[in-house]
Parts: sequence; C-alpha cells; structure tokens
Amino acid sequence: MRNLTDTMVETATIRINSLTKDFRNRKGMVRHALDSVEFAVKRGMTTAVIGESGAGKSTLIRCVAGLEKPTRGSVAINGRQVAPPRHGNTSPVQMVFQNPADALNPVRSVGWSISEPLRKLRRRERRVRVAELMASVGIDPARRKDRPRAFSGGQLQRIVIARALASSPEVLLCDEPTSALDVSVQAQIVNLLLELQEEHLFACIVVTHDLAVARALADDVIVLRHGKMLFSGPLDVVIEDSQELDPYVRQLVRSSQQMEIKKVAREQLA
Repeated sequence: MRNLTDTMVETATIRINSLTKDFRNRKGMVRHALDSVEFAVKRGMTTAVIGESGAGKSTLIRCVAGLEKPTRGSVAINGRQVAPPRHGNTSPVQMVFQNPADALNPVRSVGWSISEPLRKLRRRERRVRVAELMASVGIDPARRKDRPRAFSGGQLQRIVIARALASSPEVLLCDEPTSALDVSVQAQIVNLLLELQEEHLFACIVVTHDLAVARALADDVIVLRHGKMLFSGPLDVVIEDSQELDPYVRQLVRSSQQMEIKKVAREQLA
C-alpha cells in the first residue's frame, strides 16, 4: 500500500487519517467495518473506492459525510474536522446517491429540491441560482416546477448533481452514481461530472464496482476488503500491474474487465 507523501497531505482538500469504525452486534461481538483506512484527496482530483459488497465502502462514505461517527481516527477538510450535518447549515461535503429518485422529494418540484441549500438567499436570488444550476447540468430551467416523476433516470441524476453543487461544496461524494442508469446514459453522467469538476475544482470520492467508471473519473484508487485497504495509489498501477498485487485485487480487476467486455457487447448488439 502506498504511503501518503508529505506534499500530498499538505495540499489535500480532504484527509482521512487512521479511520476505524466498529459495530457491535446483539451478542456484543465487534465487527470492524473500517480498519485504519488512510488516504487524501487534493482539490480538483478524484479517488475511486472499489471492493466487493461488505468491504466497507458505504461506511467510509458515511463517515466522510459526517453521518457516522468514527470509532477512531479522523476526517478533515482543509484542516477542519468533519461534523454531523445540521439543518440550516451548509456542509462542505455533498453526496450524489445511487438511486436519484430516492434522493428527491416526490411531491415537491425539482426546483424546490435544488433550492433547499439556498434558503438564506432572497427568493429572486434563489430562482436565478436554481436556473443557473439546472442549465449547468443540461436541464431546461423552464422545467423547475416539474416533479421528479416527469424526468428520466438520467435527468434525475443531473438534478441531484445540481442540488449537490448548490452549496458550492469542497468535497463531492458519489455513491455508485451510474449503476442505476441505462448504459447509454452512464457516459453522459461521467462526462458531466468531469466537466463540473474542471469548472468547480471540488475534491471527489467515487464509490463504484465498475472499473470503467473508475478509469474514466479517477486519478487514484482505493481497494477495500473487510474494511482494510489492500491498495492505495494510481489507477494505472491496478490495471496494468495487477499481477504484482494482492490476489484479491487481481481477481477484482479481472471481474471488472469481464463486466466491461459484456457491457461493450451489449452496446454493439443494441
């Protein structure tokens, strides 16, 4: 596992230090969901987190977002410890969820949902800002009064991204941002995230099981298994030199590559 360099730590937007999260079952037995996870992400850069189900990916995301309190270790953004989100306060961390329909209030307009983090602005300023955000993700601002059911899955994910960017976050967390979408839409969302990161320079952590998504979005990759980091470093090393790595990492790469081949085959048959 690659160690953090002094330069990386000093310039990092987000730094995860010896992060450990334990859960205790009814019998009092302790399960280590995360065990001394440590990495950093610089401004304008993306780290992908990959691993099988139960590896600790979701727990990691929740700890970074302040939704879970670490048992030990810390999460800091620009030197400030991450705190649980509070109603009415703007968090420096925002999330893009796997299923966009579940992330939006079904009885409210999408404009209302996007404007939630903007409550401190005057009504006219909110309306202008919502229109800007919708346009920035490729959604017609004239549809701001429509409810979520009027949009496709890909459009809903764009709306969720717009809401996440409303508070100008320093860190964007993406939990399987394309897995619930059709293959034809996945590339559009990936390209949108790349364009928005280039414009806003937020640090990004992407949880994904899809190596193709990780390859398109990420600069570095974290491989988790049973809460432990098996690898932390450049994505190219995982892909090109997987034979030199842990057997589990090699198997993960092979499985992801097989999924990628099947996806290409489906696209060609479509």
